[in-house]
Amino acid sequence: MKFRRPRNSTLVSIVVFLISFGFWLGQPQTSKPNSQMPDVSWVFVTTTVAPMPVDTTPVVETTLPPETTLPVDTTPQTVVEPAVTTVAP
Repeated sequence: MKFRRPRNSTLVSIVVFLISFGFWLGQPQTSKPNSQMPDVSWVFVTTTVAPMPVDTTPVVETTLPPETTLPVDTTPQTVVEPAVTTVAP
């Protein structure tokens, strides 16, 4: 669908609307009176707390054997790859 350029009067109308809308937004707002909360003393609010669900999953041993753990005094070593050089034939 090809859109054509609107007429000059349409563009002027849009500009006038945007300017007047901006002035309307800039007007000071009247303060609203503080609304009083209605009397709701006849409403009884009751809350119940559901008990926490009991975890029934079996306990699985998650400790690692000693030979798979790193000693505390070692620091990780960085591996340096050897430089690869290619020669064009």
